[in-house]
Amino acid sequence: MGWSGPLFEGHKCSLGYEIAAWIEANCVHGPGDVQGRPVQLDDERLDFLVDVYELDRTTGKRLYDEAVISRMKGWAKSELAAWVVLAEAFAPVRFSHWDENGQPAGRRVRSPLIKILATEEGQAAENTYAVVAYIVHVGKTRGNPVFDGVDYGRDWKTSTRILLPTDDGALVDEFADFDEDAGGGKILYCTTGSASKDGGKESFVVADETHLYILRELVAMYETVSRNLAKRGMAEPWLLQTTTMYRRGELSVAETTFREHKERGAELGLYVNHRQATGKFDLADKEHTLRQIRQARGKAHFLDPERIYRKMLRQQDPADAERYFLNRGSVASDTWIDPQFWERGTRLGAQARPLTRGDEITIGFDGSINDDATVLIGCRISDGLLFVLGIWAKPDGPRGAHWSVPRAEVNERVAEAFRTYRVRLMYCDPHEWRSDIEAWVKLHGGQEQRVRAYETNGDKRAGEALDRLRADLIEGLVPNDGDTVMAEHVGNAYVKRVRGMRLIRKETPRSNRKIDALMGGALAYQARADVLTVAPVRKHNISTVYYGFN
Repeated sequence: MGWSGPLFEGHKCSLGYEIAAWIEANCVHGPGDVQGRPVQLDDERLDFLVDVYELDRTTGKRLYDEAVISRMKGWAKSELAAWVVLAEAFAPVRFSHWDENGQPAGRRVRSPLIKILATEEGQAAENTYAVVAYIVHVGKTRGNPVFDGVDYGRDWKTSTRILLPTDDGALVDEFADFDEDAGGGKILYCTTGSASKDGGKESFVVADETHLYILRELVAMYETVSRNLAKRGMAEPWLLQTTTMYRRGELSVAETTFREHKERGAELGLYVNHRQATGKFDLADKEHTLRQIRQARGKAHFLDPERIYRKMLRQQDPADAERYFLNRGSVASDTWIDPQFWERGTRLGAQARPLTRGDEITIGFDGSINDDATVLIGCRISDGLLFVLGIWAKPDGPRGAHWSVPRAEVNERVAEAFRTYRVRLMYCDPHEWRSDIEAWVKLHGGQEQRVRAYETNGDKRAGEALDRLRADLIEGLVPNDGDTVMAEHVGNAYVKRVRGMRLIRKETPRSNRKIDALMGGALAYQARADVLTVAPVRKHNISTVYYGFN
């Protein structure tokens, strides 16, 4: 039969209209100034619901497997997500049939398993899950039959799971493996340690604040749960991300999702609803900024532009003010380089001549033993193409407990590089690898002294190499091979100023986000410059510690 067509201008084939009505009838506002009051959806939130529940006009299948709601800080994204959670648990949210008017009619998901992901213990409890638990509490207190038999524990404020009754009225076992045939259901608050439980039978997932999903374990949690959504065909599972605009270069889940949507969103079944301010960013121009705040807030009229402007003025980094409150992509002022310049280099690299055996190259080596990464980066002399020869990094989780760099593998990769390419010069940071570098000098250095130490703990030498690379990246002179790990390392680097030099550092000293491939690339690029400038290599640009010299 299929959809009979629109009933009014702008009408879509969607269950969102009925779901919006269900939310207004059964949900209230969560903790805050208007807690407990009935929901009245504005046009902006209604349009979002209509879009994310849009259906194929012939089959009635969902159009989207994943959706993103991206709004400024304070817009109540988590509250909207909570209303969707409750609809997914109790309302007719999947296609059942075409009614007598040729419009879609819905059905409930049988045995819903809903997970609300958090970046850390306590985060979800303060956001989406807390709103869900509060609404269930209010509904039961007020005698709403929708919530009959539902159990959220002793206190909604400390709840971490909500259990729905089975067909016979019993509650599902909180700790048993999930049985989708028994009826009932679960709404669970999950962190990295618990998100993969229940065998991947989720019917709906909320990933709250995905601009914060930066650490590998958080990205892995998102990826694991996302993959699991393919396991329940009848339930047509989907995932909802909430986010404020990401910081560019952090490679958060939000940043990756935006890139995927731009490249092939329709193909991936990916929907992104993003609202941001337009125009120049100038905090000193108050009236202009107030107009931008009103633009970014949309229909969220409860947000006070004057108060938000004062908050923006108190941000230490103006880039954060722009990102949080205008919902626009920004780069922190102490980021080593804007990621757009590295991304441009990736595009240049895709157009460059492929690497071939016998190409003249230089190599940069930055070594570690345990915690930092060990990297081997090449640079083609003819065009400056940076490419990865090898990156060895400590694995996350238990696998990394007793891990150390596989020295034999590194040594073989060095030998392979010298066999494959014509290596003109190799700069090595000798920290913890002096014996190996001595061996490389004997094996590969030759009379041309092609293997040399380059002490990166010397501020002047490291600063010169980094500044050369950065300047040429900005000028669009440095193509790269598109390696995602190296791009991540470049994006992780922040400026460390020492005696006027622009060195690099991690975001925090204890961060597990690596920057070593950037240093290896800077060494390789400096070596190329020295080969092109003069032979033998200018001694003022290299370490005073040499190996294998006659």
